[in-house]
Amino acid sequence: MTTAPTPDAARPPLSTSSGPAALGTFEFTTPALPAGRALELLDTYYQCGGRLLDTAPTYGPHTNGTFHAEQLIATWLRTTGVSDVHVITKTGLNPDQPHLGDLRPNTILDQARRSADQLGTGFTLVLHRDDPSVPLDEIADAANRTVRAGYASGLGASNWTTTRLARWAAHARTANLTVPDVTAPLWSLIPRARPAPEPWLVEADPPHLHRAAEQGMTMTPYRTLAAGYLSAHHSGRHAQHHATTYDTPTGRARRARLHEAAALLRMTPHGLALAYLRAAAPRVVPVIGPRTVTQLRQCMAGAAAAARVTPDLIAYLEARR
Repeated sequence: MTTAPTPDAARPPLSTSSGPAALGTFEFTTPALPAGRALELLDTYYQCGGRLLDTAPTYGPHTNGTFHAEQLIATWLRTTGVSDVHVITKTGLNPDQPHLGDLRPNTILDQARRSADQLGTGFTLVLHRDDPSVPLDEIADAANRTVRAGYASGLGASNWTTTRLARWAAHARTANLTVPDVTAPLWSLIPRARPAPEPWLVEADPPHLHRAAEQGMTMTPYRTLAAGYLSAHHSGRHAQHHATTYDTPTGRARRARLHEAAALLRMTPHGLALAYLRAAAPRVVPVIGPRTVTQLRQCMAGAAAAARVTPDLIAYLEARR
């Protein structure tokens, strides 16, 4: 296990060493993405310059109730010997109750310890859900203890509101604890319908983007392609989710503009959607979840082309002109 820095030692933003996108591993080792193909994706991702893996103890679910994504990542890190790949893993989510967080101090510490034993390397520990039933100072203290113990090298939050995340950061600074420097909201070119399905998921909005930029946080948004709605072709497995969440007048207009602009730029729509996110806010490392090497290469190439997305193109894609 690596030795983590002390809480008051600032670390460079993850976005400076992550590559253009983070590789999501939710389906690793499942029938949709068997271990052999997942390992091939990891090899290709590294070859494409990717250096940030996004996982959780509840990723790689099997029908028997076990989860294997962390284990597969550990195997890949050990067998390849790569030393410049960073891992984000998480705590605080019960997959049987995804609308609830569990951030009791013992839960945070026990899960961080198990992930450290599994991964064998320091990681950024992201609190997967907020848990307002636990006092914020207790959450901040427990999270800080995972860094002091050498399990985590940094902290972050997923699906925390802007207000709660700001309060955690402010308390951590005042109490000389580790300050969260990663935020992982739901975010894509298309905002969700209102009222949104899965209301417990927190979507990035202008205040969240502003706060993250102001604090110098790395943002690792998920569902960056609107569950596949923005891609050139999708399998249809999320068709119902598209219908209830993204297939709105705004969603259809933005999707049409994305496809039109992608054709003119000779990019894939999903590649341009990722480039848009990286251009729309600083220090954004979009999480991608490809199933094939071709999809992976297209996503990485698109995310790497953020410089092609001008302010005028952003306004066009957002249908502001």
